[in-house]
Amino acid sequence: MASKIYEINVFHNGRPVRDINPFLTAIDLEDGDKTGDTLNRHLLGAVLRSGSRRNTAHEFHLEVRDIDSDGKGRGPVLWRWAMPAEQDI
Repeated sequence: MASKIYEINVFHNGRPVRDINPFLTAIDLEDGDKTGDTLNRHLLGAVLRSGSRRNTAHEFHLEVRDIDSDGKGRGPVLWRWAMPAEQDI
């Protein structure tokens, strides 16, 4: 299966991040390692664009939805993506 385009929204502590508009990106769900890396990079980029520090990435999450033929998000959230807090062990 080829990549599919999805709409991604960014949230911080459960609330939409006002300064970051929803964006479209291609995601290949059949390549788990690549998909995880892509979503992590999108999440970290959103954290930095919001003016937050990298070590607060665990406070953010992405919500992914299908798009319609006009490229607008439609339907329910398909999945959420978040990163765990870093720990010093």
